[in-house]
Amino acid sequence: MTLGRIRSRAAALLPLVIIVAVCVIDVAGGPGFVVIALVVIAPLLAASIVGPRLTGIYAMAAFAGAGAVSIWDQIVGPPSEENQTAMVVRLVGVALGGGIAVAASVVRQARERRMTALVQVAEAARRAILNPVPAVVDGLRFTAMYRSAAVEAAVGGDLYEVLDTWWGVRLLVGDVRGKGLDAVRLANRVLGCFRALAGRLEDPAELVAALDSEVARLGRGNGEDFVTAVVAQVDHAGRMLLLNAGHPDPLLVRAGRVTALGVPNRQPPLGLGVAPRAAPFLLFQSDQVLFYTDGLVEARNPRTREFFPVIPAVQNAFTDARLPEGTARLVDALIEWTDGSLSDDIALVAMERLVARVRASTS
Repeated sequence: MTLGRIRSRAAALLPLVIIVAVCVIDVAGGPGFVVIALVVIAPLLAASIVGPRLTGIYAMAAFAGAGAVSIWDQIVGPPSEENQTAMVVRLVGVALGGGIAVAASVVRQARERRMTALVQVAEAARRAILNPVPAVVDGLRFTAMYRSAAVEAAVGGDLYEVLDTWWGVRLLVGDVRGKGLDAVRLANRVLGCFRALAGRLEDPAELVAALDSEVARLGRGNGEDFVTAVVAQVDHAGRMLLLNAGHPDPLLVRAGRVTALGVPNRQPPLGLGVAPRAAPFLLFQSDQVLFYTDGLVEARNPRTREFFPVIPAVQNAFTDARLPEGTARLVDALIEWTDGSLSDDIALVAMERLVARVRASTS
């Protein structure tokens, strides 16, 4: 039995412990020490832990315990009409609290079912919008990760794609301004445009300009809808062309050192008027490049409010580690730093140039 299941069962028994403890304390305190009404805490607590059926059982147990202790108090204490009236009021209060607890448990369970359905729909949407990256293609190994900031959603405005073309492997990583369905729709359109044109336009600058026009058209030129993006093209010889439209610089891991791949002709985000020019880089064997969205650099420690130390974390994660191990290490470090609580979605795509050219395959 796992530790999580043990904790869950222990929590489910807590209302019973409360009922027994309140009854014992009331009896031990004597007729003048009346705390039995506190048993109503048990079903109310159960409503947030267990289902309606078990909550109802705890409600009946609380009422039975309150009744038994009240009768005991009447037997050992001095009988009076005032005491009997107080006993009836307490029992009615316990019964009413138990009914409220059962109703609350029904509402909570229905909300959890809706949440589960929403998560399943969001996961299906993520799989439909974000294609799995190829494991190995044209001498390059890839791994990708998407982590949503919202528990109820598995996809947002972050996007990525890796495609094999005549001119080399082309990669897109981007982040749509805003959140919600509008961001998802814009991300889907940008990905669709990239997929349609990546294999047709030889010049990657023309490809980025086309993406810029698409975002501007969808935003009707109001400047409120834009997408930060980085586009890379890598041929089989390791020559990489990099274009950046307002996006965080990719990180190169080479021989244990991490370097930001800044471009001299950095452009504004897509949709705000881009005139890109590709910056050339040469990747050596075993070089690794991490592409990411700004959720990584904006992640904070909830206690100290410090930002996630991206470069030291990447160095620790990727040094002496091949993909996908390096990415897994980085994600573990991120989860530990943020205690699993993110303020923004995060997309990561890591690329590694292999020692030898490997026949293409997909994960």
